[in-house]
Amino acid sequence: MIKPVYIGLPTDNTDHLLYSERVPAAALYHLALAEANYWQSDRFSVLEQYYDAPDAFICLADIHADEPVEVPISCTLSDLYWLYQLNGGYRIHLADETRQIVLQTEETSYTQIYVPQGQYITRFDKGKHQLFYFVIKPNWLQRQGRRAMEGFNHLLDSQRAQRQEAQHNQFCPLHDKVYKLLLSLFTLPKVKRFHYDILIYEHCFSLLDLSQEDLKRNRTSTSKDNDLLTHIRNYITEQIPKGNLVSVADIAAFFKVNYRSLRRQHYQTYGYSLGEFIQHKRMEQAADFLINTDMPIKEIAYFLGYTVNTSFDQRFKRYYGVSPTAYRLSNLKPRSAK
Repeated sequence: MIKPVYIGLPTDNTDHLLYSERVPAAALYHLALAEANYWQSDRFSVLEQYYDAPDAFICLADIHADEPVEVPISCTLSDLYWLYQLNGGYRIHLADETRQIVLQTEETSYTQIYVPQGQYITRFDKGKHQLFYFVIKPNWLQRQGRRAMEGFNHLLDSQRAQRQEAQHNQFCPLHDKVYKLLLSLFTLPKVKRFHYDILIYEHCFSLLDLSQEDLKRNRTSTSKDNDLLTHIRNYITEQIPKGNLVSVADIAAFFKVNYRSLRRQHYQTYGYSLGEFIQHKRMEQAADFLINTDMPIKEIAYFLGYTVNTSFDQRFKRYYGVSPTAYRLSNLKPRSAK
């Protein structure tokens, strides 16, 4: 199948970034019969090992970062991915000016995500990160029968509709069964490619089967929580344009829920924190004010709860890549002649 994810780092060796198609000897795991891409600089290294079967694609990636690093990626297929975060974690942002968070992974957990075609940015904090993912063709899924389809229907419906936003199921813990099955992938024998393809399909289906069991287990206990989260997110969306300052603690008190449970439920459901959702809505509102009003930037910052203008400037630039002043100037609407 088509390689679903391309890392947007240069493959021609430069002074600051070396590239190779060989797996370094120090790599912890070696995926049999796999192709590899390896980038190394004085600040970070990225290694991906991948195997492409006709109906499935598997990939193991290792990232070592001495400081926070952003790696551009492009998704060539609108497809369904199973993501397993073995160590560390990362965030996926849209590569456009909104910098909207698509997913934030959680260490030693996994999820299933529908990702549309497009350009993205993955941000890794300082440290060691290791992740595994696989993609299978939808018709392969359908050939396995209804048992394999349960739990992924809404994601597959999104795929059929070619929706433009990413969606994912809840995060599930990497328990022993899943972890052992993942590790066994890296000890598969070097057999003929046809037989190796069959082994890959068996492993992918077993992982899919386990994820279905975990989803069923989680779904029964979280349906009510999801309804509450929807109400909370709608409440936040309504309050911020009114200038009402909302925090996670205030929301927990208003809806009479436990503060820590609320944070955990939102993260498990959406893949990023409720505080980040609030910040994102504030930035959206700030952008709207900058384009459609003449409010001074200091007043916008104060209206949205930023008491120090520099903190607002820094936050806005992190989201949109430019300062509030530059954003307003670049989106200045021509005035009609009188």
